[in-house]
Amino acid sequence: MDIKTELDNFLGEKRALVEAIVRESRRGVSAMEISRHVAPAFGRDVVKEFLASVDRHDRARVALRQAGLDGPVAVRMPSIDKPRAAALSLDMDPLEIPDLASVPARVREALRDIHIALCLPPRDERELTPTLTDELLLDGEEFHLAALKPAG
Repeated sequence: MDIKTELDNFLGEKRALVEAIVRESRRGVSAMEISRHVAPAFGRDVVKEFLASVDRHDRARVALRQAGLDGPVAVRMPSIDKPRAAALSLDMDPLEIPDLASVPARVREALRDIHIALCLPPRDERELTPTLTDELLLDGEEFHLAALKPAG
């Protein structure tokens, strides 16, 4: 038994399965239907949480592109492994970004319009204020994308 070969095969197959899950979801197949098909590999809640993050990723990319921010800001796909969160951060040298000071507010506005909020990774317990968000974003900090909770 060659463990390295078996591990490489396993990881390749896992990656292919995750790509198929995303592809089927983007084709309009429900998370419940997908979770039934992949139940031997991933639990229903894992699939639902992962696909919700994929949806936030996709909607955020479109919103940021429409706001003209797809150059300076990158949105990364979530992993099916924890924390299963799409992530966002600056993706350019700040010196190369025109009107850098306006970028954080424009990011928050574009995401707010599609009911997505920036949040810090779970291990980071700082209270996120608009000022701190702006500072961290401009410093290149990575944020997770979360569903915006309704006011009240």
